[in-house]
Amino acid sequence: MMASKLQQHHALTAKYGFGLFPLPAYRPVSQGEWRITTHMPAMADGYLATTSFEANAVLKKGRTVWMSTCLLEQESHSWHVHCAQGVVVVAGLGMGMYAYAIAMKPSVDLVIVADISSDIIAMMKASTDFDQWPCRDKVIIIEADALSPGFAAQVAQHAGGRAIDYFYADIWPNFPAAEAPAQTAHMAHALAPKTAGWWGQELSFGQYCLQTPCAPDEVNLRAYFTALAIPMASVTPGYVDFCRDAIAANGMAPRTSLWKRLGNLFR
Repeated sequence: MMASKLQQHHALTAKYGFGLFPLPAYRPVSQGEWRITTHMPAMADGYLATTSFEANAVLKKGRTVWMSTCLLEQESHSWHVHCAQGVVVVAGLGMGMYAYAIAMKPSVDLVIVADISSDIIAMMKASTDFDQWPCRDKVIIIEADALSPGFAAQVAQHAGGRAIDYFYADIWPNFPAAEAPAQTAHMAHALAPKTAGWWGQELSFGQYCLQTPCAPDEVNLRAYFTALAIPMASVTPGYVDFCRDAIAANGMAPRTSLWKRLGNLFR
């Protein structure tokens, strides 16, 4: 039997210490090249070794899928929802899924979301009834290029002098985007948040482990963030397990060489 979203949430929380999160309701809307469509329930893969039977809302630019509300998206955002607290700056609005989820957290005081596209901003607001969000008063949306030299100054105008507690970058259509770690480091350097992360960072870490090579453990995860000069949120054993499982589920687990495996047989 396919597990419900609630059952999946409880299973993820029991295993990793964090799980799924609330979503806004969506209705079909189009704006310029972009559109949000809604779809009947269908089978969908998760970020981990999970599947679900679910209805989805999907963001497309032309024929290219940019994001959706599927289980894969929810699982891959779950750690970053967990990390959000205080003042949170988000690069990339998309469907507003992440902004909605973290604004609902009592530990989050202010959410500043930047998107380069006025069409995306207008469409998300129309599709989700943005002005009726339960925590609408916490959310500020600005039209801005998060990679531009003036982005930090724009954010500072809205932060009211407060330090940024968490910065989350989600500006790429696919993961792990090759440019994501370096671009996140660039944005984090300008914004100086206490901690930061990016969408798909577990798989970026998996690539690092394959290239180094090293094991996907806490020591190497910390070393990876240190090498990038990105301030990492407090690592929990559950998150390390989450990284390992995401890496394995996406076919990126380090493999021992044949010669080493043969050698182990004769120990």
